[in-house]
Amino acid sequence: MASETPRKKTSALRRIEERIEEESGRVLTPRQKTFAELYIQGTMTNGECARRAGYSPDTAVVYASKLLDGRTFPHVVEYVNELREERERRFGVTLMGQLERLHQLSRGAEEANQYSAAINAEKLRSALGGLTIDRRETINTLDQLSREEITARLMDLQRKFPTAFTIEGTAKDVTNGKRPRGQLLEHSED
Repeated sequence: MASETPRKKTSALRRIEERIEEESGRVLTPRQKTFAELYIQGTMTNGECARRAGYSPDTAVVYASKLLDGRTFPHVVEYVNELREERERRFGVTLMGQLERLHQLSRGAEEANQYSAAINAEKLRSALGGLTIDRRETINTLDQLSREEITARLMDLQRKFPTAFTIEGTAKDVTNGKRPRGQLLEHSED
């Protein structure tokens, strides 16, 4: 699996890599670097970060755990911490600062009886804290299917659920033949 590099390397990032490698006496592999860069984004699971970094899908979760435990790969943990600090310096936002701000917003919304806003702030806080991951998956949208695929799908559904496609009664044109496109006919159960 090809590794995905989340962003271009800056000179500051290269200096961080070189310092960690020199201090630890261990080289950061491209997969380890990519894993760390994906991990600090906080948008996917540890295993998914490892898979996208190029580790085997069968062992990605195991490697993710080892890469973050600090005993097996302390230089990777150091790299993760340095990347976080560099990101905080660059954007002026810290994890703890964001967690505290979301907590304040949640409490304020709750006090104002704006429970939906309070719940949304708490959801963001739990995702930022790593407690939850927001995953959305789209499986087959009609926009992605050809006319033939849609027709085949409907035929399959009609074969499986024949009563769902049965309309009893008669239809009568109530527009005297002057029906605008898309308008329905009158239906009776007679």
